[in-house]
Order: sequence, then structure tokens, then C-alpha cells
Amino acid sequence: MSLMRPISQIASLTLAAAVVVAAQGAVAGSQYIVLSTEPFVDELPPGKIFAPSDVINVPAGTVVTLLGEDGSVNPISGPAALVVTEDALTSNSSQPASDGQAGPSNFALIASLLTNERQRSESIGSARTTADQSKPSGFDDPWAISIEESAPGCIRDGEVVLARHGIGESAVFSVRFGGGQSLTGLAWSAGKPTYSLPDPIPARVKSLVVETNKTSALIEIKVFPENAVLENPLHVLGWMVSSGCRRQALAFVRQLVTKQR
Repeated sequence: MSLMRPISQIASLTLAAAVVVAAQGAVAGSQYIVLSTEPFVDELPPGKIFAPSDVINVPAGTVVTLLGEDGSVNPISGPAALVVTEDALTSNSSQPASDGQAGPSNFALIASLLTNERQRSESIGSARTTADQSKPSGFDDPWAISIEESAPGCIRDGEVVLARHGIGESAVFSVRFGGGQSLTGLAWSAGKPTYSLPDPIPARVKSLVVETNKTSALIEIKVFPENAVLENPLHVLGWMVSSGCRRQALAFVRQLVTKQR
């Protein structure tokens, strides 16, 4: 099964590696979106979509990471010149209709997120500096929720993981659930970028407030749907973006790119 067809012999070996990676996602898709380009190339910006018959030119010394419409993640090293081929998707490659998020809709949401972030010059994937990467950060975890802003927070299996800046100091904080129950006197140790609540939160909890002596954040809880596919990056990213979990979605993109290195 072919994902993309090389239009020059120089791409043949690289393409074979990409097909091996994508084959793990089961069925090849007919569209691809750029997640990351290392180093950055104007012609291959994050968020750009390639459709059937489009040509992907990857310069020498460049690695572009593509997300397929089937959920596959494909790193391609240059020099390479590939043309996207048409491949039918099976029913397994689309998110259940009850989620209201079919594959193409997720695709468009992810493309918009990456394009907007690029335009605002925010770091994605390898665009982060070496100094940034050397600092432990709970914000690298796509399932960790910032306590420094009031915004939606995406979780799975009822598990709440909190993240903060300023990890050099210990902190005492409280968590108040929407139903009125509270956890008080929680101790966040210095040097720890994340804090996991001791127990899964009940399904009835739709929001929570996290308070420290410096910050207060109202978090609207978004729970990953039971009928969605956690192993499919397209499903996870599309759901995060549609749920308003922008920062977590960007962290998930960085994680996908890093795993392919």
C-alpha cells in the first residue's frame, strides 16, 4: 500500500521508512498536514495541508513530520520529492458519528490551530529553543492542565493532572469542585512541575477551581469520549482543539514530533 509516490529516485529510501511508520496506523489516508519542519522551511509551515496529487518537496537536511488523515504520523527526511496519492479510508479511520467529529473536521481543526500558532510566532515542536527544552515543565504533558489561567481542561479516565510555572518554590493550594466538595491544604513540592489529584474525579463534576496564594483558576472539565480512539492522534488532537484545550493540543503535537526523532 502506498502513502505517497516518489517522483525522483532520491526519495525512494526515505519514503519506504515513512510507509513503515504509517502502516502501524492501519490504513493510508489521502491528505496530510504538516506538524513540524526541522529546520523551518517557508514552503512547509506547520498547518499546511497536502491533498492528492500535491507534491511535497523536502530539502536536504530537513525533516518534516506529517499527520495523515488516517491518524498516522510520518517523519520524512530530505532530500525527497513525493506526490500524495489517493487512498480510500475505511470506516475504522473515522471517528464515531456520535462524537460529531469526522476525520476531515478534525483535520481542519488541527490545521487551523497550527496555522494560527505559527502566525502568532508561538513555538511548536522543534521551534522551541534548547534552553526551553532543558527546563522541566509540566506544560510538556498534553494531559496536564494549567492552574494559571481560567480555561477548559482536557482529561482522560477522570484523572486530573495540574501544571504550573515557578516550580522553584513549594506551594499550598486547594481544589474546589463544582458540586461543592473541596480538597484543602494540598502541598505541591518545589521542583515538581505537575501535581496529580489523588483520586479520579466523579463524572458529574463539570468544573473545578484551583486556588493558591497567588493564583485562582476556573477550569471547565472536558472528558475524553469513551467511544473515541485514544491511540489515534487525529481523534485526540481534534477533540482537544474542539474542546478549547489549545495549550494541551500544542503539547500533544510536540509529543508526537518528539517520539518520531
